[in-house]
Amino acid sequence: MSDSSNGPADRNRRLLLGTGGAALALGAADAGAAIAKNVPKFSTSRTRYGTTAQDATEMAPGTTYLLQLGATAFTDGNTDTTLNADHTITINNAGLYHVALSVDWPGQHGVDGALRSYGIRRRKAGLPPLATTTITQVVTNPDGTTTTYYLVSIDAGDVDQRLASQDIVGSSAPTTVRFPAPGAPAFDWTPGTIPLGGRASINVTLPVAGVVAPGDLVLASLSSINDPALGVAATTALIIDAKIVAPDVVRVTIFNPTVAAGVNIPQGQLNVVAMSQQNIVGQSADAWTVLTSTTEQFYRGDTIYAVYSSGTAGDYMQTSDQVFVQLERWTQ
Repeated sequence: MSDSSNGPADRNRRLLLGTGGAALALGAADAGAAIAKNVPKFSTSRTRYGTTAQDATEMAPGTTYLLQLGATAFTDGNTDTTLNADHTITINNAGLYHVALSVDWPGQHGVDGALRSYGIRRRKAGLPPLATTTITQVVTNPDGTTTTYYLVSIDAGDVDQRLASQDIVGSSAPTTVRFPAPGAPAFDWTPGTIPLGGRASINVTLPVAGVVAPGDLVLASLSSINDPALGVAATTALIIDAKIVAPDVVRVTIFNPTVAAGVNIPQGQLNVVAMSQQNIVGQSADAWTVLTSTTEQFYRGDTIYAVYSSGTAGDYMQTSDQVFVQLERWTQ
């Protein structure tokens, strides 16, 4: 007996596939060789400019500042660009360029981070030099010494090209505590019957101490307050309220303002979310971000610079190896 799948027809099929595969492989190699002959070869020159001066800690919210570039972080020896004393970069050789900006915002405790913006701009050759204003600030250190910081604000108007820009939301948020704690058993509460004008209340102690105190924010809900359980009229009328009445203690109150017959609220799961508002506002981490432009045609005499701004008073740009502008020129 013979297996039909291993018969002559199947053998021919395998031979056909094998032959075709070899032909395809040969064709792909020939095509690749043809493409390689026609593809131009490019080389890339690179220069990175870093910052040496940390900006002051008293930024004016909404003001646009010039990133203070002050040193060549690395270069491959090209002469494509020049770093100027005013923190801008001049293009010496025309060509196709790719620009990257890296920023390093600080992590701060007790400061809400509002909108932060940063970007890369080009001022075309022939335009007047960039108009800037230098602000000097002297800060007294804990040991009694002083440090002088500088901010450089700009007023470029709309004449400069925005090569790339980024807006990021604040990185600091209120500290939040939930009751019950995540993973803990549900907390059941049975308010019972609440007459017209009556209230039912309960105090709960939050599972994490030291987060909230009177004056902070809190929200509460009870799962048994819903249309199927109480009816539309009662569910609509009931008012559930939550207050922080002592450190880490929340009072939840349900009020019946209009239902004359009263409302009988069955057992439900009580949930509370409390947030710091006046005492602490959380902890923001360092925000390191890299922004890149598309490949752009630059001309001799063009100037490149980086800008940033923040909506938060006291925000600043850190001085680190992660703050830089890097230019790459593609040449054939």
